[in-house]
Amino acid sequence: MSKLLDTFEQNSLPCDLLKGVYGISTDEHFDCIFVAPSWTFDRVFGATQIDAEQIFADRFAKTHRIRHNGKNYLLITLQVGAPNIMDFCLACYKANCDNFVFIGSVGALVPEIHVGDIIIPEYAISGNGATLYLHDRLDAKNMFEHAKSTPKLDKHIVDIATGQGINTLNVPVISMDSVTAEYIHLDEFRAMGAKALEMEVATFFACMNHIGKNASAILVVSDNSATGDHLVGRTDAEKVDYHAARAKVAKILLDI
Repeated sequence: MSKLLDTFEQNSLPCDLLKGVYGISTDEHFDCIFVAPSWTFDRVFGATQIDAEQIFADRFAKTHRIRHNGKNYLLITLQVGAPNIMDFCLACYKANCDNFVFIGSVGALVPEIHVGDIIIPEYAISGNGATLYLHDRLDAKNMFEHAKSTPKLDKHIVDIATGQGINTLNVPVISMDSVTAEYIHLDEFRAMGAKALEMEVATFFACMNHIGKNASAILVVSDNSATGDHLVGRTDAEKVDYHAARAKVAKILLDI
């Protein structure tokens, strides 16, 4: 194990943290675990007829087991923000699962990306502080490093989407720490090559790489700062494309 995981085990409570904190048994095998900050079960699978049950819930996380077409999946809804994603992902080093998929929303930074588009990024730029803690020493020079997904898992998901007639985009995203403070830095994000932004994917990819798990992300464009399609204050009509895309994500997930 890495130094990080060694010290984690030495200093954590003498129990199965994955089970104790998130309700996930290390004895149960999952074909894929879906990690969703703020996307509740109903938002993801509410319109889908599937065999699912909630197996854990507290004020920090809700966990659902999903059985579909002979496969066993798990959806965990976490609080927003990279620190919450990091703590869960690092606890997954003992999870009986090789494949993890992050699902969430993303804001576009360029006009050619539209609300309702689906992005499967091959890397995310780490513009948040949490990812720095994966290194043995804290060093600001590691800010804005690229955290990569797993190409084989990405291809599998893209092939599923294509087979269902769903178009996807592969563009770089940047993960940042504040929705309120992001706007004065949008030009800097674009200069780094980012075409969309959100809050957790870079940390998710970096953590999964650290613990040796496969990782991919499916992101639905909810707003676009370049075209004035705002995140807050939209009418129900303006949300139609976004919600339609989330229904497509559910179809993709159940084929992984």
